[in-house]
Amino acid sequence: MSSSLPFASARYARSSRLVAYLTVAYLLLVVYASLYPFADWRVPNDDATHFLFAGWPPYIVASDVVLNVLAYAPLGLLLTLMWMGHVPSWAAGALGVIAALLLSLVLEYTQAYLPTRISSNVDVLTNSIGALWGAVVAYVWGERWLLSGELHRLREQHFRPGARTDFAFVLLALWLLTQLNAEIWLFGNGNLRHFLPASFGVRYTADAYLLLEAGVAALNFSGVAFFIGAIARSFTAAAVSVTVLVLTALMLKSIASMALFIPGNPGLWLTPGSVLGMVAGVMLWLPLAQLSAVNAVRAAALCFTAGVFLVNLAPENPYLVAALQVLQSGQFLRFNAMIGLLSSWWPFLVFAYLAFLLRGSRRGT
Repeated sequence: MSSSLPFASARYARSSRLVAYLTVAYLLLVVYASLYPFADWRVPNDDATHFLFAGWPPYIVASDVVLNVLAYAPLGLLLTLMWMGHVPSWAAGALGVIAALLLSLVLEYTQAYLPTRISSNVDVLTNSIGALWGAVVAYVWGERWLLSGELHRLREQHFRPGARTDFAFVLLALWLLTQLNAEIWLFGNGNLRHFLPASFGVRYTADAYLLLEAGVAALNFSGVAFFIGAIARSFTAAAVSVTVLVLTALMLKSIASMALFIPGNPGLWLTPGSVLGMVAGVMLWLPLAQLSAVNAVRAAALCFTAGVFLVNLAPENPYLVAALQVLQSGQFLRFNAMIGLLSSWWPFLVFAYLAFLLRGSRRGT
């Protein structure tokens, strides 16, 4: 199926809300990262639009350029896919790039009112390039693989129908992003210690520390596995999905370790505690892997609740100091702030979703 076929071939974009959900979620993340830390707003001394006509900066940080491009590539992809069910592919691509460009302009203009941020026309340019890349990917492969094609067929064959499953996919995609957080243990989310008035003041032995780390990894692994089981049509579909998702998460954790820590080491997450936790998580999930959807939802909620408790009971990540050596400046600081916020609140988004599923099941829907 060529991308030049009539746009009616992208009918899945109309019937499914998945692309729209993903687009809204990613838009919120981009806005948060662009305006962090949302403090000390003031009226700029110069015209807020001055950055548009500024000369080329004397130096450009390569990491900032790369992150700007990479940050807007998914946005261009999602915006294009969202419109492909309603207009021809070329028009959807143009709308996706234009919308991303306008968003970048608005955010850069708004940054002029934040003393900790610097508005830049180079950021607008690199963001637009990223959006263009994403739009091209959607134009070339969107109809065949991402909308009404192979991925849609696999989704319908192996997962439960409906918008509830689509929203679960969004939460799982966000879970993958949380693995880029340098401040958490493997699979650990829900760290709210910075909101608490005081620490627990508990002293930890080496053995207790290892068991806490293993518990965090095991409970969150099994929680994600039960979560997938609640939306999958079969054990086989759930097992394959869990394997692919976890391998992707480990790859992202390796990328984060290599890029954010000094010295960069892709295997920093591979500790005795994390290995023990993954094994324990598999052993916890497999005997219960064929629970009914309702009981899988309950099991996931229980695992995530216990996981959040352990994350907040445990001491700070010992690698955090090393990570902050990289995260102190540039786009890395904003990126980590975005991922950190997502990591802190992801379990609570899941709790709300699981509660919604349980309420629907009691009503027989």
